[in-house]
Amino acid sequence: MPTIQGALILDHLTVGPFQTNVYVVGCSHTKEAAIIDGGGDAQGLLAIAEKHELNITQILQTHAHVDHVAALPELNKALPNAPISLHKADKMLYDHAPEQGAMFGYPVNPLPSVTTWIEEGDIIEIGDLRAQVLWMPGHSPGSVIFYFEEQDTMISGDVIFYGSMGRVDLPGSNPEDMRKSLKRLRDYPDATRIYSGHGPDTSLGREKQGNPFLSQDW
Repeated sequence: MPTIQGALILDHLTVGPFQTNVYVVGCSHTKEAAIIDGGGDAQGLLAIAEKHELNITQILQTHAHVDHVAALPELNKALPNAPISLHKADKMLYDHAPEQGAMFGYPVNPLPSVTTWIEEGDIIEIGDLRAQVLWMPGHSPGSVIFYFEEQDTMISGDVIFYGSMGRVDLPGSNPEDMRKSLKRLRDYPDATRIYSGHGPDTSLGREKQGNPFLSQDW
């Protein structure tokens, strides 16, 4: 079911062999929208936008692991004017997405060029919505969270999951960076809803209490 909170419309699909959550986030006032993580089922994402009468104006990437980028070639063909944004620390992963795919038996075509390199503290505008970029390395060097403070909403990629966290045993992962990123998350409000790259949504308050990687040092 889609989430509607104030001006924010949030809907998603779960796609591919890794059961990756991919999102459409739109502004109900202006009908502008972004795809967050082009991981699969490009036509399904476009259908979600059409269902909500949204116009996709940009594609935002939480990180560049293969299950989050595999549909970007198809999306780029359908949305040639929609810029693609990514943190530059994930450039190596992005550039080698086909090789990543080959490791998992997951065919991936060469990806379109990144349009914008985003950084910590950048503000992403989606119509009247404002999302702050939070650089949260650990799962990958350039992992980010898109934080819609006014709507108490985070799109967290693979930084944090319901009761767990993203893997730190992959090329480019760093357990110490992940510790720091998760510790930083404790400072944000309990009411914040978390929509992650895998699994169900949750709240930061719930994770502070029940997620062993967030509720205590490890």
